[in-house]
Amino acid sequence: MANRDLNVIATGGDGDGYAIGMAHTVHAIRRNIDITYIVMDNQIYGLTKGQTSPRSAHGFITKSTPNGSIEPSIKPLEVALSAGATFVAQGFSTDIKELTALIEAGIQHKGFAFINVFSPCVTYNKVNTYDWFKEHLVKLSDIENYDPQNRELAMQTVMEKEGLVTGIVYQDLKSVPYEEKANGFSEKPLVEMDLKISEEQFNELVKEFM
Repeated sequence: MANRDLNVIATGGDGDGYAIGMAHTVHAIRRNIDITYIVMDNQIYGLTKGQTSPRSAHGFITKSTPNGSIEPSIKPLEVALSAGATFVAQGFSTDIKELTALIEAGIQHKGFAFINVFSPCVTYNKVNTYDWFKEHLVKLSDIENYDPQNRELAMQTVMEKEGLVTGIVYQDLKSVPYEEKANGFSEKPLVEMDLKISEEQFNELVKEFM
């Protein structure tokens, strides 16, 4: 917020964004802060020896769940839409052309851009493989009359396809980011302002707290 000329891009994994960081994810979405958040969705904890993550499917077998996970998986697109996201997209790590276009669109979007990326973990996830995704994923651009500006249609499609879609799921083209709504938000970036105050101004400020 101090320098609106910056393009802020945050990245993380599904274990981070949908577990310990889920509260941060949801509140950043609902506030519509002008950043692009890219989540690399392995559907497993790939950096800590392959435990189930919030994205692991019910029944998923790992060392931490030898009898299969008893928990349902988080549905990130549904969560984002429910939280009021103004830009929701999903890509596949092997489809570089589409993924590049999604990230570019997210950066250009005014507000919080949420991009989930299916990124198969070849070491620990032997179920959700590259071949599995190629067989199951559906491009939203191939769905007749799909309108990414229709939020209800976006939610309906995501639920019908069980989240296995790629492309721009939803975008509010009239989105106004958080910082433009903030009271007293100056047109001039904070980094360009002279923040020095005189001794007299300092003493006046101190008086307010005495």
